[in-house]
Amino acid sequence: LTEKDVNAMISKWLCLPARYTSDLSDIIHSKTRGNPFFVNQFTKSIIENKLLKFSVKCRRWIWDDVSIEMQMISEDVVKLLTARFSQLPSALMATLKIVACLGSQVDECTIDLLSLYHDQMQLAVEECIMEKAGPLYQFVHHAIQEAIYDLIPKENVKLMHKNIYENLRKHAIGNPDVYLLMVDQINMCLDESIGSDECLQYSQDNATAAKFAIAASSLEQARIYIDAGIQLLGESHWERQYPLSLDLFEMSASVSCMSGDTVTMSTCLDEILANVRSFDDSLKASSLLVKLLASGANFTSAIDNCVGILSKLGENFPVEISSSHVINELSLAKGTLSNI
Repeated sequence: LTEKDVNAMISKWLCLPARYTSDLSDIIHSKTRGNPFFVNQFTKSIIENKLLKFSVKCRRWIWDDVSIEMQMISEDVVKLLTARFSQLPSALMATLKIVACLGSQVDECTIDLLSLYHDQMQLAVEECIMEKAGPLYQFVHHAIQEAIYDLIPKENVKLMHKNIYENLRKHAIGNPDVYLLMVDQINMCLDESIGSDECLQYSQDNATAAKFAIAASSLEQARIYIDAGIQLLGESHWERQYPLSLDLFEMSASVSCMSGDTVTMSTCLDEILANVRSFDDSLKASSLLVKLLASGANFTSAIDNCVGILSKLGENFPVEISSSHVINELSLAKGTLSNI
């Protein structure tokens, strides 16, 4: 069916003039390539998802073009599209394979950073393989992205991810979004063949990515980066990579604390306190240990730990606190505050 034919169908179904439904029918035509069965199925799906609904107030059907633009196409349309991959220009397929390595969507900024051609991205939109909403391109269906990704020869997959990682590294400093995307790429191709120097670099990258994720309150994402960073640490890492080891395990304990994972938190704290080289290096772990004890209602141990830490910092607390101690401290505090 042509765009005009589809518009006539939609106009009739919705009992609206064709001039009102032209934008909606254009979207439906692009999603279904004019196949009558797919037009019917897609229209049903957007009604079921309440993207196309009847308004009692307006007394007619209403819809949101942007939301419908982002609606996934059906599996049948996916099969129709994937069958055409072999007929697409080689330059377009090469671009799509790179984009597929990035996931289901990519923004214009990343396209520029990777030196991909916008005309190829536009061609992908025209071929109904991708769709564009503002600065964002996304595959019309996750199965399309997976199918294109699977076309990459297995022996080349890791190399493609590594090349993307290296290209993004040039622009990642000071840009958290690019940095996270860069680290995601290298984490896709980790294996036992990586040398010790690369392992150290990638571990540091994951540690930095974890900090960005924590700052964005994305604890699940931070956990992925922390675990990858720890896994990349070499043997005897507390001796050879002490600052990085301390950084990763402290973040692991902190994220575990925030997410309520007391088992992992306890394991990390034990690891830190068994390997720290100085009292100063133990302070963060000791602070987290107090929180862990308090969360388990072990208040006596938590207080003892606090008192022990404060005594090492030169603040000595009496073992037995009497009323006279409290009165004396309140008097001293009052005197200090009166001079402010």
